[in-house]
Amino acid sequence: MKKLALSILFVALALLCYPQWEWRNPYPFGDHFNNICFPDENTGYVTGARGGMLKTLDAGLTWDFIKTPTEVNLGFLWFADAQTGYVTGDGGLIMKTTNGGSAWQILETGSQERINDIFFLNEDFGFIAGNKGQLLRTTDGGQTWQRANVDRNYNVFSVYFVNNNVGYATASMRTVYKTVDGGDTWTSTSDDPYLNLFDVYFLDEQIGFVSGESNFMMKTTNGGNSWIHFHSNRPVRQMQFINSLNGYALSFEELVKTTDGGITWIPVGMGGIRDFAFTNSNTVHGAGTYGALLKSEDAGVTSENYTTSVTEADLVDVHFPNDITGYAVGNYGPGMGYGIVLKTEDAGDNWAVIFDDFSKWFKSVFFTSSTTGYIASGDGKVLKTSDGGLSWNEQVVSEGLELTKITFVNENTGFIVGERPGTLLKTIDAGASWNSVYSGSRALRGVYFLDENIGYAILSTAVLKTTNGGADWVETQLGNEGILLDVFFLNENVGFVCGFMGDFYKTTDGGETWINHSDLFPTSLINVFFTDENNGYMSGDGGNFYETSDGGISWKNLGPSLLTFNYLWFTDKGTGIAVGRNGSIFKRTQRDPVSASLLPFVNSDVYSVFPNPTDKVVHVILQKPDLAGSAIISLISSNGKKLYEWKNMSLPLQLDVSAFPAGFYLMQIVSAHAVETKPLVIGR
Repeated sequence: MKKLALSILFVALALLCYPQWEWRNPYPFGDHFNNICFPDENTGYVTGARGGMLKTLDAGLTWDFIKTPTEVNLGFLWFADAQTGYVTGDGGLIMKTTNGGSAWQILETGSQERINDIFFLNEDFGFIAGNKGQLLRTTDGGQTWQRANVDRNYNVFSVYFVNNNVGYATASMRTVYKTVDGGDTWTSTSDDPYLNLFDVYFLDEQIGFVSGESNFMMKTTNGGNSWIHFHSNRPVRQMQFINSLNGYALSFEELVKTTDGGITWIPVGMGGIRDFAFTNSNTVHGAGTYGALLKSEDAGVTSENYTTSVTEADLVDVHFPNDITGYAVGNYGPGMGYGIVLKTEDAGDNWAVIFDDFSKWFKSVFFTSSTTGYIASGDGKVLKTSDGGLSWNEQVVSEGLELTKITFVNENTGFIVGERPGTLLKTIDAGASWNSVYSGSRALRGVYFLDENIGYAILSTAVLKTTNGGADWVETQLGNEGILLDVFFLNENVGFVCGFMGDFYKTTDGGETWINHSDLFPTSLINVFFTDENNGYMSGDGGNFYETSDGGISWKNLGPSLLTFNYLWFTDKGTGIAVGRNGSIFKRTQRDPVSASLLPFVNSDVYSVFPNPTDKVVHVILQKPDLAGSAIISLISSNGKKLYEWKNMSLPLQLDVSAFPAGFYLMQIVSAHAVETKPLVIGR
């Protein structure tokens, strides 16, 4: 079946480089999946956004992340078996693994055009279809690629081979290319300049199907010499046919079935998917929207979703009083709708709903200790807990005032801002009473205090500053066209504000002057957080997520995601949490790269390390039986620290690693033959 070849994978090149942000809710993934592939009934792979790739070894019951050396969106996937496979990504990226995703090799094709399809007959012989006439062939496992002589004005959308010689490709302008010599030469047919042909599937050398835009389809019974044209009842992609009448496809993110050769397609039952893979006549896996991982044992009629979610509420704020304990708040509905509180006690890896209130619209959360915290609500009320969120006491601060942000500088002194009208309130008795220290007609949406005296608040187009705890305020107009939403200060001098229309400003003199960097961002900015003067993060509308390492001069967009992240919090330079729509929780864990001088890489493949992952022992063997000798083997942590060294070890050998904690490691092997560094995962 062709589309068993469509899926994606995500793994670290020797664990030196991998995406730093990972999903914590929904789990294991929150963005759309793009492709799914099962090379056998138990082993499967899926691909998604930001280099995201997952793998299952138990027929889809559980899925684990695979680390990849990229942060681009991953697309199509093909596996010859459980170990050897290829995956494509944005910008013409194609990678290959020969060990089930433990390590990846980035292949050079000479093209950066969008890849629309991938098809391999075996682990060495395959094709890539892409934009601008991209139809590439490899016969040596992706080490070299040859471009077919097809029209570069056409986009090639799909490729399918019946055997080593006969293959077909579909393209724009109702073009079907055919080869009978394994891709050396291609001939084309085109009889209508207005339709694109998207997908091709052949049962054998004679019977094949093509689908295109506007529900257009074609069928041949003589190997493409002639085609029957017709329109089906709905558009379909990713077709798989059992025989000339019966087949499956995708239509509007639903699994559909035909019993009349593609004229009519009827939804089977499995929905919300962007790709599917049959492992036998009854078992089908689907992957799709918002991280859905579905499995059906009755050909898609009924299915179970193996993606779990603590909540689907829109999370609007998060705060960690220490490195381990954190809280997040959100709401299920717009306006005055169903507020909830989440808590983690393991640095954001796992979360649980600990409180909900149907009458509240939670806007902000702040904890002064692991047990004492406050929630600002949209109805002018503050909720306080002294027992880690088990119980909450409500206090009316300002009836009807929409509170937007709450913060504390110590266990007693805190501030709240609100809008409609703009108000800033202060407490000096741990929330027992609140008094207004600023009011005006313009809305206040953000507040940040460095200590009891120095603080900032943002109006729609201006920044307020106080140096005496709110008794007096100085307003600085920024002249922006949008609405400012958030403010963050690192120290008395360096601070940042962001807002709608891509507004972003930086000050290095405590707010006396502001530098406008708004031209860097095409979308609205919601929240800003810096861990030091160089490293910072911002969340933006439309799932855009930005990172800087030069103090905000330049930014890298880590998104876009399907889900907008509303708020960020970092417990230290390395560990951060982002929360947002549909219960999305993203965690960043810093893993400092190992220096190249410490760990030189040589692509000699002299050694093999297995099993990987392992929980007890690891075998190190020579791949070439004519080589012999001793080696020095080092076990190195992901931050480059040498943990243990085995000297003058004769190969092959077996090493006991059961005493080391579970996690990611590097194994460096040095001998007279080569120096290699292998990734090693120790699990329990």
